[in-house]
Amino acid sequence: MKTKTKLFSIAFIAILAFASCMKEPMACCDVPTTGTIGQSVSFSSSCSIDASKYEWNFGDGSAVSTEATATHIYTTAGTYTVKLMAMSKNEKKMSETTKTITIN
Repeated sequence: MKTKTKLFSIAFIAILAFASCMKEPMACCDVPTTGTIGQSVSFSSSCSIDASKYEWNFGDGSAVSTEATATHIYTTAGTYTVKLMAMSKNEKKMSETTKTITIN
């Protein structure tokens, strides 16, 4: 009986440890509201919680960035929706947020 109790305890602790590693990320980003054509714009995910991987979509059809803090240069004036996807380490859990930037 003691062996079963020990095995159950070990299994329970392992499940708790694994579950705590798989927290739901929360995407949060700092995006300026305006920018200038041809000048670098900085984007930060430092306010995101429990994220290990990131994907920035700048809304202009350009390649995505997987950096936690990204920079981008817009080549055309307009209003763009910037999307940040924050992912857990195994990429099974994710969270998205969007912000708008106007480029003049």
